[in-house]
Amino acid sequence: MNVSELSALINEASDGDIDAYLKLYGAVYRPLYKIARTALKTQEEAVCAIHQTALDSFAALPAARITGNAAFIEWIVKILCTKIRHLYKISQGAHQDAKPQTPKEFDMRAALDTLPDIERLVLAVSTVCGCSAEKTAKLCGYTEETVSVCLTNAEVTLKTLLLSKSE
Repeated sequence: MNVSELSALINEASDGDIDAYLKLYGAVYRPLYKIARTALKTQEEAVCAIHQTALDSFAALPAARITGNAAFIEWIVKILCTKIRHLYKISQGAHQDAKPQTPKEFDMRAALDTLPDIERLVLAVSTVCGCSAEKTAKLCGYTEETVSVCLTNAEVTLKTLLLSKSE
C-alpha cells in the first residue's frame, strides 16, 4: 500500500467508511499489537487494549482531522498508549501479588514483566516505533525526562537480568 492509497483510506474512513477503516487499521495493527504485548503482561490485556483502540479510533476519526499518514500513526499510537495506561490503573495490584518466576535461562517476556508498567510502555513505544525520547514522550503522554529515565532504568534492569542468566 503506497502513501496516496493510505491518504485516500484516511479520508474515506474519516467519512465513516467501515471498509476503508478496516484496510487502514490492517496496515497498522501489527506494530500496535507489538506495543501492547510488550507493554502489558498478558496476551489478553494486549488484545483488550487493541480492541478498545480500534473501536475508539474509528469513532474518533471523523473529528480528528488527520492530515497525513504519519499523523494517523501518531494519533492511533497515542490512543493505544492511553488505553494501556487505563488498563494499568484497572489492573493495579492484580499482578503485584504474583511473584515472577525466575527461569534458569534468560526469558525476555519474564524479564519485561519485572519492569514497572511505565518502563514497559515507554520501552515498547520507543522500540517498536523507533522514535526519539521526545517523540516517545509525546506519544505516551509523559515528559521527555521521564521517558529518558525509564529507558535508562529498563536498559539497566534488562542487562542485569541477561548477565545474571548467562553466568
